[in-house]
Amino acid sequence: MKQTIRRVKADKASSASDISNKALQASLAELISVLTSLFNACVTHKYHSKQFKKTQTIVLCKSKKSDYIDSKMYRLIALLDIMSKALKSIMIKRLSDIVKTHHMLSNAQMRARRKWFMISTLNLLVDQVHIVWDCEIKYVIFMLSLDVVEAFNWVSHVRLLHTLKMKRTSSYIIEWTRSFLENRETSLIFNEQTSDMREINADISQRFFISSILFLFFNVSLIEKCEALRIKIEVLDFVNDINILVYDRFTEEICRTLSKAHDVCAKWACTYDATLASEKYELTHFTRKSKRFNMMISIQIESSVIKSKSNVQVLEMQLNMKLQ
Repeated sequence: MKQTIRRVKADKASSASDISNKALQASLAELISVLTSLFNACVTHKYHSKQFKKTQTIVLCKSKKSDYIDSKMYRLIALLDIMSKALKSIMIKRLSDIVKTHHMLSNAQMRARRKWFMISTLNLLVDQVHIVWDCEIKYVIFMLSLDVVEAFNWVSHVRLLHTLKMKRTSSYIIEWTRSFLENRETSLIFNEQTSDMREINADISQRFFISSILFLFFNVSLIEKCEALRIKIEVLDFVNDINILVYDRFTEEICRTLSKAHDVCAKWACTYDATLASEKYELTHFTRKSKRFNMMISIQIESSVIKSKSNVQVLEMQLNMKLQ
């Protein structure tokens, strides 16, 4: 508890509760027993306090924009309650420990686990490519990058809680998660004016780190279904960034494999009320011998024709076909 509260930056802006981080940290010695009892009660009763669900959202205009009619021309900054942050951090640690101990998530899924960061994900991608390249049989690798439309905003609570149950997660975590997801509110601060509290419609708020763990549970069945195809395929999942790697001696066979894998993804999306934006998909290839293979292939998914490219952006880093 002490470590969690002390990790928060003291000079950060206070939230709707008007309790500043600096004030809470300064009085922590006197309040620690009260806060410990409060948080233990929240866990015991599987309840996330209504006060903890209230946030303030500051609306800032992005600089050098000609038209501010579009909502995309604004940046939103959420002010979160420090005690809510502390409780979520404790639940993150408990859930992360359970995931690690009981191997609840696929090895292909990244983040939301301690010590897993973006660079680890990229290293895994590079390692997988090099393992295939080092085989005696010369393979070419293609990667299909999927785009889940507003992934965090359209997570089905029913499906998420069902998945947690199927993974045999502790009942108190499931019920606390249900309480955490429900009835969240925020007020908007714009031009020194503050609106009334309004309910947040997003199913999982992307601002919360615990949401990354919950989203991994939400899409773990997709990763497992792709891995169960038992073909030359690898799946790399960094929260809502899903990349499917397929390798073979013939690019035409790769196209057929990617189509099968996408059929599995499309069926999952239909079942879990998710939306895949095929027009935003990217297809790229990795090879040291580009002249040996047909690099001009394309695949058709629904109404979109996706042409292979020699470079791609993965987790904000540009990679070319030789991983240079």
